[in-house]
Order: sequence, then C-alpha cells, then structure tokens
Amino acid sequence: MLALDITATLSFGAYAKISQVLASVDRDRKGDRDAMKYIGLLSVSGKSQGTKKALGVWGYWIRWAWNLRGVATALFLGAITQGAQADSKAPPELHWYRGNTHTHTLNSDGDSTPDVVTRWYREHKYQFLFITDHEYLTDVVPLNALYGATERFLILPGQEVTQWSDDPKRASSRISALIGAGAHINALFAKEVVWPIGTRPCFQQGCGANSPADMPISETFRRNIAAIRGEGAIAQVNHPNLLWSLKPEDLAEIPDGTLLEIWNGSGPYINNLGGDDGAGDIRPSTEELWDWLLSRGKVVWGVGSDDSHTYQVPRVYEPDAAAPGRAWIMVHAPSLTPGALRAAITNGEFYASTGVTLKTIDSDDSKLSLTIDVGSSGDSSWAPPRYMTRFVGKNGETLSSVGGQNPVYRFKGSEGYVRAVVTDSNGKRAWTQPVFLDGRWKKAEPVTRP
Repeated sequence: MLALDITATLSFGAYAKISQVLASVDRDRKGDRDAMKYIGLLSVSGKSQGTKKALGVWGYWIRWAWNLRGVATALFLGAITQGAQADSKAPPELHWYRGNTHTHTLNSDGDSTPDVVTRWYREHKYQFLFITDHEYLTDVVPLNALYGATERFLILPGQEVTQWSDDPKRASSRISALIGAGAHINALFAKEVVWPIGTRPCFQQGCGANSPADMPISETFRRNIAAIRGEGAIAQVNHPNLLWSLKPEDLAEIPDGTLLEIWNGSGPYINNLGGDDGAGDIRPSTEELWDWLLSRGKVVWGVGSDDSHTYQVPRVYEPDAAAPGRAWIMVHAPSLTPGALRAAITNGEFYASTGVTLKTIDSDDSKLSLTIDVGSSGDSSWAPPRYMTRFVGKNGETLSSVGGQNPVYRFKGSEGYVRAVVTDSNGKRAWTQPVFLDGRWKKAEPVTRP
C-alpha cells in the first residue's frame, strides 16, 4: 500500500525525471542539484500527513541511493569490463568445413562449365571449393552471387601452375617423353595468373610451359613457389607421382608451409601408392614422400583432393574417370570466410580424407588423440565399419597401431613428429597433420583479411 500511495502522488513527468536522473552516471554538481530538486517534489504541500510521512521516507532512501550511485556504477561497469575481457580471451568456436583444393572446368581441360562444377560440389555437401584451372583464373564473384551462402558454401579462386620439363633424362614414361616431366603447383587464393617457366605450348585445353632441359626440376619449384607466394597465394604441390615425374630430391628445398597432395583422386597416371619398375627405379608412395620431407626437418601439410575433370554422364561413372568426390580436406576454422580458411590452412588446422570423418583431433604436451565419427559412414547400424589407426613418426616408422574409435598415442619425446592415418574396414582413409615435438614449427599469425 505504501508503494501504491507514493506512486499515486507523483506526476508521470516527475517520476520519469527521477528515473532518468538516477540512471545517469554524470556526477557533476548540476546533476546533484537536478536530482535533489525532483526528489523534493515528494514533499509538496497539500498531501495528507500519511502521504507526507511516506514521501519523506521515500526521499531519504532516494538520497541514500543517489549518494552511492558512483560506487554502484563503478562496480557494475567493472563487472561488465571483466566479463568482456573474459569473453575476449575465450577461443572462438571452431567448425569443420569440407572442401576441395584441386578442380578443373571448361576454362582449361575439364568437361563442364564453372556453373556445372560449382553446382556439383554445392549439392554434394561441400562447404568450399577452389577452382584451379591451368593458367586461367576463373572469376568466382558471379559464382558466389549465385551459389554462395553464409556459413554454407564458398567458392575461392585458384590456378594450377602447369610446369613441364624438357629434360629427356626425366622422361619416365611414353607420355612424359612427349610432353615432359610434370612439376605442377596449385596457387590457392590466387589473384593473378602465375606463368610457369619456359616456352608455352598448349596440351589439350590446358596451357603450361616447358623449362629448359638443363634446368633442374627443383629450380622450377623454387621459382614457381616464390612467384605464387609473391602474390599472396598458398602453394600446393600436386600429384608428385604423375607420370613418375618427380623424385624426392626434387622437393627437398620447398619452403615450410607448402601443401603436398598425398592423395589425388583423378585416376590413371597418378600412382599415389608408388612403385618399383623391376629395374631399380623405385618410387615412394606420396605418403612416404611426405614422411621423407618431414624427416628432413620440413614443415609440409598433407592434402587430399579430387583433381576433378569429369562431370558428364556416363563418363563420370567410369572407374578411371577424373571424377569429383574422391578426396578432400576438412578445415577446422571459426567461420566460412576466405580469411578464416586461409589462416587455418596456413597453420595446418585440417585433415585429409577419402571417406573417414573425425570428430576431434586433440594434442597436448603428452599425447595425440582422435575421435572417429562412425555415423559419417551412412547407415552402418547393421554392420558398422571398423577402424585401425597407425601413428607414424620419423622416417615413416609405425609407432603404434590402435583399433577402435578413440585411438590415443602417448609421446615418448624422441619421435620428432607424430601424425595419424586412419583406415576403415572398407579402405577409406583420413590423414591428420603432423604434431611436431622438436619445436620446428611456430604457428603463423592469423590472417585478418575477411
């Protein structure tokens, strides 16, 4: 009743003014006088003695609250500031984004338009796509206008720098004897076409260049990667066993942070698993080549990609077709933006896959642990796949093999690096990036561009 009596005696304007003044954090003397003046309205004449007594009590408490307003404001603002500081220190929530880093269209030697290619990936549960035509930079702006969607799908620019070598000693097949040994590199996030070294013939719909016979292939890698990085792009060495073109020493001097295609899904002539010709020419698998580089102190991130060229029915269903959907990367990033994806790829915050999905990849000073997502294998309730994880260290040594969905490896300290490859009972795989135990890698600063 007291509160109702007090409220009833105040005009709406006076009540609103009191609330306004009390909410103000201005503590100058004028503010004090204004507050007191309107608080004084509580003691106007003509009111009953009970009302005057109630208003006197009300005015006392308002004056008391007003005198403490500075303390309350400081405490309130301090709490907000501490909360904001705590929020700013909390890491952003990360998400997994599926993408392909090696794609061709009719703009080079693919069989379909950029529109058809983009729609295929958009409709098959990818979140991002690099279009990497030979010596051609496809404009992704209109494609993003049509098919891009915030946190759903993003098309990114790229190019395949198509380097061939005229060195006859490197012709390890009848095809390479005709067109040269291939030393191809993707430029991811490219802004301008990077032309490879040498004369520029055209092969099918893709133009490249042939370096002089006396130029080592390692030198073409050095120059082309420098040109790619010079325009702010990320370099990805493609299909190193294409036509048996490369030897490990050709890649010995690639710079840290380069990507290496450890699984290329495009069909014949790729030779992901390596091989022996029976006459002394033994080529490592692309995964063994990765370990060769890592064991020599390099920081190289492993990539799986389609190298897709074929989208048209019925050719796309043939087993040797360079079809889409065969290998990809899963990037762990706070958002689906060019800047966030670029930062994550630069720092090796992704894994490669041909069908195995990982929920988590965790490492600390003592261990590397994974959680495998069984549900990603489709309807597996009748007979779920089984998983074997190999933990691999220096020189490709298998450190441990662990079955099940939650493999863990505990570091001993002498491994140099530890990475994991998961294989399911149907032959699908996933490769994590190496965890370096020797301090060779310092995480790059995040890229802030949008």
